[in-house]
Amino acid sequence: MQALKLSCLCLIAVLASPFLGHAFDDPVECQSAAKHVKAIRLQDYHPITTLFQFDTPNLEPLMSTTVEVQGSGESCIIAHFSTHARITDNYIVFQVQVDGEPMEGHLSGTGLVATPVVVTNIQDYNEQLTKFPRIVAYNFFKTVRPGTHTITVLVAAGSGIDPENIPSVGSPVLTLEYR
Repeated sequence: MQALKLSCLCLIAVLASPFLGHAFDDPVECQSAAKHVKAIRLQDYHPITTLFQFDTPNLEPLMSTTVEVQGSGESCIIAHFSTHARITDNYIVFQVQVDGEPMEGHLSGTGLVATPVVVTNIQDYNEQLTKFPRIVAYNFFKTVRPGTHTITVLVAAGSGIDPENIPSVGSPVLTLEYR
């Protein structure tokens, strides 16, 4: 019985380890009436040549646009991003920025790299060999002041394990809601 209790405690410790030493932040909020919607897309597939773990810079631009935010005070830009991710290199990461700063909704980093991103990975090695695209979608937001703002989507691939089979993203769409 004692061994079972010890095993349970060890399992709990392993499952909780990603959270140890990390304080849970208060939620970040952003609120405003969205009067405008802008959507952009790219056609077909786009190869990803930047390796997140090894290259500097570790993200490459995928798409970008500008919006003109109206009003007299702070408001929100909400970004909805989706694409067909053809993951042939363990994972693909994405970052959406406003004026060069990551929007809310990213992880603080992944692995040993402290760059805010969202991660799309494969479940097993055989999935990587199929070249079958996976549909991914993420939502982000950022508090901004009135004025012109540039929204950029950046992307990078995993570790470069198969240089003959470059990962790519297909038909990416970025939809923005703003005042």
